[in-house]
Amino acid sequence: MKTTFPFYKQPDSKDCGPTCLRIIAKHYGKLISFKEIREITETTREGSSLLKLSDAAEAMGFKTIGAKLNYEKLKHAPLPFIVHWDKQHFVVVYKIRKDIVYISDPAYGLIRYSKEEFIPRWIGNNANEQTKEGITLLLEPTPDFRKMKWEDNEKRSLGFLFRYLFNYKNLIVQLCIGLLVGSLLQLIFPFLTQSIVDVGIQNQDIGFIYLVLFAQIMLFLGRMSVEVLRSWILLHLTTRINISLVSDFFIKLMNLPISYFDTRMTGDIMQRIGDHRRIENLLTGTTLNTLFSFFNLIVFGAVLIYYSLQFSLFFLAEACFILFGYCSF
Repeated sequence: MKTTFPFYKQPDSKDCGPTCLRIIAKHYGKLISFKEIREITETTREGSSLLKLSDAAEAMGFKTIGAKLNYEKLKHAPLPFIVHWDKQHFVVVYKIRKDIVYISDPAYGLIRYSKEEFIPRWIGNNANEQTKEGITLLLEPTPDFRKMKWEDNEKRSLGFLFRYLFNYKNLIVQLCIGLLVGSLLQLIFPFLTQSIVDVGIQNQDIGFIYLVLFAQIMLFLGRMSVEVLRSWILLHLTTRINISLVSDFFIKLMNLPISYFDTRMTGDIMQRIGDHRRIENLLTGTTLNTLFSFFNLIVFGAVLIYYSLQFSLFFLAEACFILFGYCSF
């Protein structure tokens, strides 16, 4: 059972119109690639006009009506529909309930507004639902829309990203070994601390205490050495992956036709370059840190179970509660 309305993020700053059509198409059960919709709408550097959106929607199999409506008439219009927003943007209105307007905004996501918040952004400042009218594009699917075959070419897994990691298997293996050694060295500390109390202090053996303290210092130095080596390998791996990502990006960029740049803002292209830094962090930072944290959780969880099963279950329940609260907010 469908519980949420579809949402797609607009790729570029002027792609709100085509993205709205893609959102509505998905609502009616059709998955259409953004590239295909963008070609139908003939989006330019200035974006899409309402007329272009209407023509594109009809080419997709919708029946459309462009209208200027006041708020009272808007409440009775067939949902979902597209409205002009902030005089420079398009959003999809998919539900109106008790003067709360629910929209799917290609720039920000699924948002709801009160009537007082919605009207100024739809119609303009100093407007109300009785005296002013806003621009609306009403859409209704026809039998032609159901018959059309579309192919969503943008379904991709993360495999094409992780292949950059697989190219450096030796470095990944070295990182995993460093992770394992560092965790094992850290695992020894609780047992050494226990031996100081149970053996050294209880038997008043100062020589044993000095020996354990010396062992802890050596383990600490060894762990720091492993961390330095692991950081150096990670830096080397990050640099090589970044070079590969940027090289592939510029090769693809140079092979694009001039028409691609005619329909994009400079800032949108620069944003694509900045996205590679986030991809690099995903591959080398987030993924490896998650692996390291998960491994430590297993190792120290086993130690906790060894000392006290009851306390470990309490800790596990508390961790699940914190995780649930984090995901909820």
